[in-house]
Amino acid sequence: MKQNNTTSLAKPISILPCLSRVLVVDDERINREMLSRMLQRNGYAAISVGSGQDALTQLDSEPFDLVLLDVVMPEMDGFECLQRIRENYSVIELPVIMVTAEQERDRVIQAFRAGANDYVTKPIDRDITLARIATHTKLRASLAALKDSEERYSLAVSGSNDGIWDWNVAQNEVHYSPRWKAMLGYQEGDIGTSLDEWLNRIHCDDCDRFRDTFMGPASGDKANLRCEIRMIHRDGTFRWMFCRGVSVRDADGAVCRMAGSLSDITEGKVGDPLTGLPNRLLFMDRLEHAIGRFERNSQFQFSVLFLDLDKFKLINDSMGHQAGDQLLITIAHRLGNCLRQTDSVFRAEPTFTLARHAGDEFTILLEDLQCVQDVERVAERLLAAISLPVKIERQEITPAASIGWTMCNVNSLTPIDLLREADTAMYYAKSAGRNRAKQYDTSMQHSATLRLELEQQLRLGLANNEFLLHFQPILRLPAEKIIGFESLVRWQHPQRGLVYPGDFISTAEEVGLIIPLGWKITEMACAQAAVWEAQFPHIEAMMTINFSPKQFGQKDFLDTFRDVVKRTGVSSQRLCIEVTETILMEKQDLICPLLQSMRDMGAKIAVDDFGTGYSSLAYLHRFPIDILKIDRSFVKSIFESPENLQIVRTIIDLGRSLKLRVVAEGVETEAQRDRLIELGCDHAQGYLWAPAMPATLATSKLQVLGAMPITTPLLAPQPIAVF
Repeated sequence: MKQNNTTSLAKPISILPCLSRVLVVDDERINREMLSRMLQRNGYAAISVGSGQDALTQLDSEPFDLVLLDVVMPEMDGFECLQRIRENYSVIELPVIMVTAEQERDRVIQAFRAGANDYVTKPIDRDITLARIATHTKLRASLAALKDSEERYSLAVSGSNDGIWDWNVAQNEVHYSPRWKAMLGYQEGDIGTSLDEWLNRIHCDDCDRFRDTFMGPASGDKANLRCEIRMIHRDGTFRWMFCRGVSVRDADGAVCRMAGSLSDITEGKVGDPLTGLPNRLLFMDRLEHAIGRFERNSQFQFSVLFLDLDKFKLINDSMGHQAGDQLLITIAHRLGNCLRQTDSVFRAEPTFTLARHAGDEFTILLEDLQCVQDVERVAERLLAAISLPVKIERQEITPAASIGWTMCNVNSLTPIDLLREADTAMYYAKSAGRNRAKQYDTSMQHSATLRLELEQQLRLGLANNEFLLHFQPILRLPAEKIIGFESLVRWQHPQRGLVYPGDFISTAEEVGLIIPLGWKITEMACAQAAVWEAQFPHIEAMMTINFSPKQFGQKDFLDTFRDVVKRTGVSSQRLCIEVTETILMEKQDLICPLLQSMRDMGAKIAVDDFGTGYSSLAYLHRFPIDILKIDRSFVKSIFESPENLQIVRTIIDLGRSLKLRVVAEGVETEAQRDRLIELGCDHAQGYLWAPAMPATLATSKLQVLGAMPITTPLLAPQPIAVF
């Protein structure tokens, strides 16, 4: 019978969105069939069984919306079956309509007491039975939908972590949800239903804004009401809250009810999401309070510290931003722990506020100080804590930081001024060698102002083409014939005259102008090399160009270099790219592929200041190098000790063994020249022959002293002296 019912309902089920499923329970087959046909013809899915036990089994295997249950059945009657059903299903979850004889009044009462939802009598009245079944199935569907809606609402509220409020304006009572109270540190019974429970907890500066939004004349005219307010927590601190709401009007148009949510946004307002520290907004607020205390009581002393991690960008660039974030989190924990441990150092047990300012910068507010030495001790402990090794991504690094700090004073009574002073002192700590702390003094601000002026002048200088090149000749020894020039930048300042790179290059690097300036230098050098190539096609006239590490860090470095070479028309074979030994070793993974590409184009590669940086002899053969340049410090001290002489000899022997050209820099005396020749040095540059000079004078020198290209074979390799 069940199979037949299912088959006959296949087509209607595919048409109707959902059929109510009715389980017919009757021991008489004729009654079951009659009821099933009646239900199926009226749009129900009917399944029939012949006993109470079969009914329970059917309910365990599939869901139903209603049970039509006969009272009189053998073995298990309808009452026992109903009792068993109610053990698993409530009157809402599964309605049960009992089928009984018309004369059995007591049985009807018994059925209701046992948990029946309704009853019908035999003989079955078709219309009454269908009406009662429809009523209970629709009621069940409505109650199920309501339950689902309530569950969705409860889940959404719980998931959003918001507090709910409902204000009966007419009765002036507010329902506050448990979460609303918990966000402020209270239990369910701690807060009543008065609106004052809310108003009295709002920060005095935010009360007017809240009243205007939710209680003002225009509050009922807006579909969505919202504002940010500060509310006091049970622990005495203020929390930032975002309040939303809607209003409902009565028949007369007056606002009779308002309801909405309350969200705690404190973390986003005053917290740094990465480190968990207070952010700049909260720090500035605490600093304002400290200034206020100082203005009321001059005996109250506080200090602002500005801390910046040293070479943090190098970690980000080499290990990735995730490693950088991990380091910031570690440093934040170390700073917090260090400050808590140092409270006992101060006689007055000073309090502190630690905040992440921005990027790799941290600010610290130390209050209740007794003397300047208190701050110095804190700074020393901070530096010591930061400099402990930390393992990130299986690599151990030793972080360091520079700290600048300033004391409260009557001349700087705004948070911005105090932060500026601490920041300026931090810059001087970095300039002094990093990994140290400096106290601010007024002379620092004067220098900072000059540095700012220099930055503006550099920008104008670039825009007005005030930069030019001078060229220092490089000569072949012992013939002293010019084989090329090193290009050196000069600034033709409109007021200061000729300015040398030592006075502006570091500033250009700090403010990000070194990249446009570096490419300007490259273009001018290539253009001059192209001129000499056209004028003296048979003279060796190599142009040496210095590149900034930041230029190498550009993603389009090679494309830009190729474009400069193409636009200026110079042959790449006339160019020599010069990098320092230190940069080559620190950024070898980045720079070496670029140097190899430039060398493949025909350019020569020179290592400047060789021997001053790392013990790089073991790595030298890995790099695409053509020229070693002996640092001027070795040349200057060549006669001072046997050790210095041996260093120069070793570099020269190394170059000869590796078939590299060796250039001695900074040659100033004939004695230095003669000794270098004795040692086998084949090239040199220095004031002995000429300082860097303008292009016109360099052209004249090249015309007279220009060397023809070397056509003789390279020297045979010589043994390498190890020092």
